[in-house]
Amino acid sequence: MNLRPQPGHQNKNGINPITNTPIDYAQRGNQQPYYKQPYPQPPIQYTQNPQQYQNPYYNQTLPQVVQQSMPEAGQKLPLQSDAIELDHMNGFSGRYRDVIHLHPQKESTIVYALAGLIVIENLNDKHQQLFLRGHDMDISALTLSKTGRYIASGQMGSRNAKTPEAPVILWDFNARKPMQIFRGLRDEITNLSFSSDDKFLAATASNNSLIIWNCQDYTIVHNKLLEVPINLITWCPPRRSSTKHSQYLIVTSQGSNIFLNTMDFDVASMQYQLKQAPCQLPSSGLVRNYTKAVIDQNGDYLYVGTHAGEICIFSISSQQGGIFKATIPVSNNGVLSINIFGRSLFVGSGDGKVKKLTGSDTRWNLEREICLEGRMNSITSDPNGNELLAGTSNGRIYRINTANLDSVVHTEGHLSSIVGLSVPLNTCDLFVSIDYEGVVMVWDMNEMLVITRCIPINMNRVKGSSVYLDPDRTVVSGWRDGFIRAYMITNKPVSPIKWEIVNAHKGAVTSLYSDQNYYLSGGEDSIIRVWSKTARQLITQISIHSKEITKVFPDLMKPNLIHSCSADKTIYTYDLKTDKKVIQHQSRNGVLLDMTQRKDNELELITCGINMPIQFWDIDIVEPVQSIDVTKLNSIAISPDGKILATGSDSGELILISILTQSILGKYLGHSSGVSKVAWTSDQKQVITTSYDGTVCLWNIYL
Repeated sequence: MNLRPQPGHQNKNGINPITNTPIDYAQRGNQQPYYKQPYPQPPIQYTQNPQQYQNPYYNQTLPQVVQQSMPEAGQKLPLQSDAIELDHMNGFSGRYRDVIHLHPQKESTIVYALAGLIVIENLNDKHQQLFLRGHDMDISALTLSKTGRYIASGQMGSRNAKTPEAPVILWDFNARKPMQIFRGLRDEITNLSFSSDDKFLAATASNNSLIIWNCQDYTIVHNKLLEVPINLITWCPPRRSSTKHSQYLIVTSQGSNIFLNTMDFDVASMQYQLKQAPCQLPSSGLVRNYTKAVIDQNGDYLYVGTHAGEICIFSISSQQGGIFKATIPVSNNGVLSINIFGRSLFVGSGDGKVKKLTGSDTRWNLEREICLEGRMNSITSDPNGNELLAGTSNGRIYRINTANLDSVVHTEGHLSSIVGLSVPLNTCDLFVSIDYEGVVMVWDMNEMLVITRCIPINMNRVKGSSVYLDPDRTVVSGWRDGFIRAYMITNKPVSPIKWEIVNAHKGAVTSLYSDQNYYLSGGEDSIIRVWSKTARQLITQISIHSKEITKVFPDLMKPNLIHSCSADKTIYTYDLKTDKKVIQHQSRNGVLLDMTQRKDNELELITCGINMPIQFWDIDIVEPVQSIDVTKLNSIAISPDGKILATGSDSGELILISILTQSILGKYLGHSSGVSKVAWTSDQKQVITTSYDGTVCLWNIYL
């Protein structure tokens, strides 16, 4: 059935359930509805670099790279309080290769990339997290030294410079502080690798550069711009040489060639020299593109994965170089990750399979395999070889038992900017988020794991814009194709669609609200529409704004009054009973992004946005009655008791403000990019924030 609304359309029987139904408005006025946050427009445009995240309304770029660490779970800014703590930050940059590692010395400690952050986490207690900050873009490469003393991280090219510089940061793991910022690479860091003795760090970038740094004095040992990009780089164990300096063998791949690079110290020039020699391939020809390489414990054999799904085996030595020995077919979708431990070789492929091979040298047999969700972009093992962590392209981290390959999801998160968040009024055990790429996730708040996903079937290109969780646990979602889609929450990986309203708006559905009687929707087309709860037919529409609706909800005490704010800088109150505008407020500056309502006797509307303070609006007065000088806020929500405002800034801060004193109670830094949405739980014990970097933060509140 086509439910496309027509201008001025009313339901067939002429009865407006808002104006002529036995609704106990007094009783409904005691409810404290959750106000879903608005979707900022224009949308974030992803091109070649979807990790360039920020509120698209802002023209300024993210801060320059700084030497900053986060020694506690939730960094407190200069104005701080002990009444709040970061319980957990959720997410994983699964689109990048090898960005998760188990610490080689500290058991149950993992290090992984999350947007622009490095997360150090207790594998057995996800709430024990430490964060390292220093990047202004997504971390695209991450590695640990063999001893676990150093962390190296590289990022996508920065937008804060005339050229897309991609710095590499060397971190002291124990001190949780940056030791040095290496520069000279551009566009994207593609590979990072430490020498086995921690003395050198090699890095490659998508601009075909290769740089090797000395980790002791931070000097450049080798720097070269190549004609063909390097696909992989790994170090062999150091070997004795004729001088007091060790000899290093470095394996690289360019195109269809594997090279064994020898780095020797030249006494005459008093510096290391790098010489390159190709590995010997079969005379019949073996043309492959290589993806990942590991070397056995003795440094005698090299195992290289290919796009064709094979493991190519080479013997390596400083005298004979690299010699091809054998090929083992493993996968149909390419080998993306390899980990070797003793006599076990674990291979992750593009078809989601993890395979365990046992053997040695050139003789390997398949022992077990499992199939998981997403491409296996990362595999790492613990120091004892008892457990693997696998990072997938869909943002999941799996824990895998190496003996039987039994697996369990450890972490899961969004891969694009989160544009919608909703917490139900009647429970504190779940919440819902939606991202720009069109994935809805229903979260278990206790475990911070995804219960189910809601994705339009056979519509991979449709983008998400807003979401609201009904008290009956129906997920009502708004989309950029103008549809409103509702989903049932199930225990299945993907929940089925329950119903949809076709072409509810022209363009994105930017704001949603739902109660027991009707649905409210605001759109990119600047129109507010009211839909019947049962038949989902259009009851009425309100056409008073000139730009997209950023927030719409009914009044707390008089649900026949509809409040809305828009990117046209106006706030309207509209009476559904009289079908007339009650009052119009006009913001002089900035763009309105979000709105909530006081719960005390004043019942004033509270707005926030770009280049404007927090403002309070009375229904009887056109001008704002008061303001709080806090600007560049993307989202605002009032606590269930009506005493505290939780706001999210474009610099990633959660800011708590007292309604009574209008003073800032505290600023807390969590995300690496702007906060997109903020919401309270119904018991007021926690605040949830989401970000344009795809992360979700759960904060404990003790006020």
